[in-house]
Amino acid sequence: MVALVVVLGSLLVFWARTDREATSAPRVGDHWHSVYDVYVCDTFRSKVVLETDPNGIHSHGDGLLHIHPFNKLASGRDATLGEFFSAFGGSIDDQSFVLDTGETVVEGFDCGGEPAVLKVARFDADDLDRAPEILTEDLAGVRFLKNREAFTVAMVPESVDPPAPRTERLSFLDTVDPIRLQSDSPTLAPTTTAAD
Repeated sequence: MVALVVVLGSLLVFWARTDREATSAPRVGDHWHSVYDVYVCDTFRSKVVLETDPNGIHSHGDGLLHIHPFNKLASGRDATLGEFFSAFGGSIDDQSFVLDTGETVVEGFDCGGEPAVLKVARFDADDLDRAPEILTEDLAGVRFLKNREAFTVAMVPESVDPPAPRTERLSFLDTVDPIRLQSDSPTLAPTTTAAD
């Protein structure tokens, strides 16, 4: 009987923890916008144009990430860069990424005389003067942490930091997202924008 209580208690704790993680920001009902760009060696790539979206993280071919989880698979800890890539049929890992065109870009090719390395830079779209967070591991697991972030997925030499996304994408973010939505807002409600 004691063993049964211990097992049931453990399962209850595990369920509560996973449920809490799934309801951490962004939550179902949130509607965030962030900017993304893809940069290879010295050239920005075109926008993702496929709009498939099984779980609530997608783009409308506008250079923006629309993060409004439909379910737990795209909320909290599962609101990730990997979820965005898989939604349009691409992928990202620590050495390569696949775009919606089917183009696969893999580390190691010559980039200005040095081998290319995959990096993701996370910027604050409202404070681009602040140095970005540069990530090189668990890139599929890079989480979306707040409204109005900016990301550059880049293949660059080890000694080079990814540039910020293009100015026009950041400008477009201001036109579609005039209200910042926060998960802890008691009046949080989804918005309708021209791009949605």
